[in-house]
Amino acid sequence: MMFYLLRVVGVIWILGFIGFAFAATSAFLFSADASPDRVKRWSARLAAAIIWPIALLSSAGRVRLRRGF
Repeated sequence: MMFYLLRVVGVIWILGFIGFAFAATSAFLFSADASPDRVKRWSARLAAAIIWPIALLSSAGRVRLRRGF
């Protein structure tokens, strides 16, 4: 039972990571801004996509996820 629960949580985490990573990459690719901050912003969004379940545990994290990192 515990293995099944961990498997479900892992699948949800991976699907969330893929969704947030696609959103960050899409914003990176289709941005009209050509500044060097664009790469920093993209890498910060990918880092946040990795730890998105932890962000759900705090109100500031939930706000940041809603704003798009």
